[in-house]
Amino acid sequence: MRQIPAALLVVAVSACGGEAREAADVGPAATAQTPRGAPTYARDVAPIIHANCSVCHHEGGPGPFALIDYDDVSDHAEQIVEVTHSGFMPPWLPREGFGSFVGERRLSSADKQTLAAWVEGGRLPGDLARAPEPPSFTHGWQLGPPDLELEAEAAFELPADGTDVYRNFVIAVPPGPARFVKTVELQPGAQQVVHHAVMRVDVSGEARRLDEADAAPGFDGMVFGGAKMPGGRFVGWTPGKAPEPGSDDRSWQLAGGSDLVVQVHMRPSGKPELIRPKVGLHFASHPPTKAALAMELSSTSLDIAPGDGDYRVTDTFVLPADVRVLSVYPHAHYIGKQLEGFATLPDGSKRWLIKIDDWDFDWQDQYRFERPIALPKGSVITMDFRYDNSAENPRNPSSPPRRVVFGPNSTDEMAELILEFEPVNPAELRVLDDAFMAKWLSGQIEGARRRVAEQPRSADALANLGALLARASRAEEAKASYEASLALNDDAGVRVDLALVSIALADPEGAEAQLDAALRLDPSHARAHLVRGNRQRLAGNFAGAVASYKRVIAADPEQVEAHNNLGVTYEKLGQPTRAVEAFARAVELAPGRALFRENHGRALEATHAYTEALAAYSAALERNARSIKAMRGVAWILATHPDPAIRDPQQALRVAEAAGRMTSFRSPEVVEALAAGLAASGRFEPASEAIGRALELARAAKRADLVERYKGHARLFETNQAIVLGGS
Repeated sequence: MRQIPAALLVVAVSACGGEAREAADVGPAATAQTPRGAPTYARDVAPIIHANCSVCHHEGGPGPFALIDYDDVSDHAEQIVEVTHSGFMPPWLPREGFGSFVGERRLSSADKQTLAAWVEGGRLPGDLARAPEPPSFTHGWQLGPPDLELEAEAAFELPADGTDVYRNFVIAVPPGPARFVKTVELQPGAQQVVHHAVMRVDVSGEARRLDEADAAPGFDGMVFGGAKMPGGRFVGWTPGKAPEPGSDDRSWQLAGGSDLVVQVHMRPSGKPELIRPKVGLHFASHPPTKAALAMELSSTSLDIAPGDGDYRVTDTFVLPADVRVLSVYPHAHYIGKQLEGFATLPDGSKRWLIKIDDWDFDWQDQYRFERPIALPKGSVITMDFRYDNSAENPRNPSSPPRRVVFGPNSTDEMAELILEFEPVNPAELRVLDDAFMAKWLSGQIEGARRRVAEQPRSADALANLGALLARASRAEEAKASYEASLALNDDAGVRVDLALVSIALADPEGAEAQLDAALRLDPSHARAHLVRGNRQRLAGNFAGAVASYKRVIAADPEQVEAHNNLGVTYEKLGQPTRAVEAFARAVELAPGRALFRENHGRALEATHAYTEALAAYSAALERNARSIKAMRGVAWILATHPDPAIRDPQQALRVAEAAGRMTSFRSPEVVEALAAGLAASGRFEPASEAIGRALELARAAKRADLVERYKGHARLFETNQAIVLGGS
């Protein structure tokens, strides 16, 4: 929460002296002598205060004092006039007329004049019996009791003094079926020291590993670990902001066993505070019908010389599809001055998204449009930010000014414009996502090249550039960067990265040479053994792959990919029981990963543990409702389970038909499951036709194993016999 400047506090203190007491002594009996038209608290001031100030200024709220009744407002009257006329209060940064947002906090000129006239006229109370009822505030959950309430495992102690703290709290979601979240309400902790909070979701386990590596609760910094915005939705908290009620159509899927990551920005207040965030989840009644994603315009090139009062950075993005923009979140630090976001439409017209003429880091927020902004394909979205690093900037934290560059600390600078989008055509979500990723990678590569130019002898900077180039499929450039890094510092991890690039360049000998070199440097290097094991498995050297994966696990027992790939290799060796064990460990390490549960189900199915396999496939679908492999498994087992209490041919048909539509009925295994469902329902003629189609697809895919199996199914269907598991 932004602290009231000392000068204004002096004004408030002086207003509590004799003059304030004298005005307060003017009780309801004096209202008959109130000059006609003179503003009173009851008639004129209370509505303004209740609508614009009380939301923060109430008991338990983020404001430093309450503004609920006449005495509260009278005690702070001169201070109120001062901060409202200066524009400091109420805190609202967007310029009027450049976007219409939900929950705008603005005082009109008439409101400000009313407040000033009321103070000049002696703070008349008016008829307090007829004053509007003050607003009431819920001190718990603003949206009512959540469907699921979660809390950080332990509190983090914010020290009394020091610089800003960014802390990421990792909160486990209980195991269980996936649910769809309509909205989230955050309670970040002691509101007087929390500047803002943002929540994301992690299914990779990376955030939890970072948490476990940090002695204190959570982990430090502005990086979220592996967490991402859930379903492309922005979830955040700022002082005084009402929680978003959400809608079922714009819900997002939350997998059981995943992690919530709540990043809290805290500012020491002079005394220690315990911070333990809570999350309230409200569930939707059905899956979302409107897909969304978040896109960020940004610049990492910030390098602002001391004294530069008008430093400027820009970024643009060309929309590859028609979209609706739901919200905008501009972000800079202390020396940000003017922040603009707008779109230039294909016809050349300009559509403003946001304009802030006087940026204040203490009051950053997400701004949700009253009505989504429609932008057609080909529109150019622009971020245009200016900074003031001069001594004349009263918010400059450095005196005298110093050089400021891009970085995560509050005294560094950032330039970000985060937009929440919905594609008009949901099928174009992937088009937008791919374009955003390509843009993000391009920006990251540009920043990495600048760091290399600044530190040409930094092996780490060169290796980081190589990793980004490799991710962008620019293998030749990545190879050159990795080789330059190794020339400065021979590192096993970089050798492994270079091996992967060599594979992409169709240079298997070079890849093996790099893996050999990495293992000479570090014989227990887990990733080197993992890459070698993957190569051995793909080459059909399954015994060698098993040995390599076991070396990985010996070096790093929590290397989840090694457990999963070991399971795949055991399947290739015809050892499904061992595969079940390996996949079960992968699921244990990363319960949110649908792929590992699919594989676990397949291995269980191969051991004839059909009920357990059905549970594994169902759990995979809870984490990825579009998993074709899991849908195939569920449909097949429901159609063919030997236990009639579990067998459900009609449900099997529904699942198989849904999977068939998603694959245009071109997956032989999905069509096989459809045939089984038809046969189990006694519809042997269409079942024979379906298995014939599956046989054609298997032959086209050169899957000899499937061809023989489907021939057996066809013989059964011709004799009007359904398939029974265990005898198929």
